[in-house]
Amino acid sequence: MAKAKKEKKPTLRYGTAELYGHDFANLPAGRIRTLGNASFKSQLCPFRGGGFTCNKKGGVCSLRQFSKTDGNVVPVDGTSPVATCPNRFYDSGTALSWAGRVLLDAKSPIILTELPFLKATSEADTSDVSTVGKIDMVLVHPETKTLRWCALEIQAVYFSGASMSKDFNLMKKWQGDGIPFPQGFRHPDFRSSGPKRLMPQLQIKVPTISRWGKKMAVVPVELARAA
Repeated sequence: MAKAKKEKKPTLRYGTAELYGHDFANLPAGRIRTLGNASFKSQLCPFRGGGFTCNKKGGVCSLRQFSKTDGNVVPVDGTSPVATCPNRFYDSGTALSWAGRVLLDAKSPIILTELPFLKATSEADTSDVSTVGKIDMVLVHPETKTLRWCALEIQAVYFSGASMSKDFNLMKKWQGDGIPFPQGFRHPDFRSSGPKRLMPQLQIKVPTISRWGKKMAVVPVELARAA
């Protein structure tokens, strides 16, 4: 009696979910090559709008898990893209509108980005002043006579494991059917992004901003999933 053939398990890896704002899984080979060879500064960021160009080398907006079985590469069902670029949080203005509405009672606040927060002065030379830390965003009510503002802190997700360099090299010359399979093992590192990166910043910024009588909203790293 012939033995039943074992079903081959798929290989799972994290790779590009969005490339310059495009759904990577649906890009044809020619488009993958074009974007793979493009200078990131020449590509418009679809999330920020207003003519802003991409400021992330490689142009990867988010990662997701892919499955490969018998050469076929598809996104894993039930997994959402994980935002690795901070600009991803500008999409549709959802996070900004929420913070403005809740903290300022303003649906469309004025947005100021990366404002200097703390300064350190060298004891040896008082003229040596350097910026230490920045507030990701300051939201300002556009209609009040007195200045009303709040801070917004965001944190994209870092990943651990293989770099994306081999993936980019494959994209640049891709001729195959479908999309290229991620070339290395990597995974979203929520621990490094949250407790190790975001929390220390909040421990410094929140008490100071509170003493000023202002509030800070936070888009937590656990919710950094692409819409």
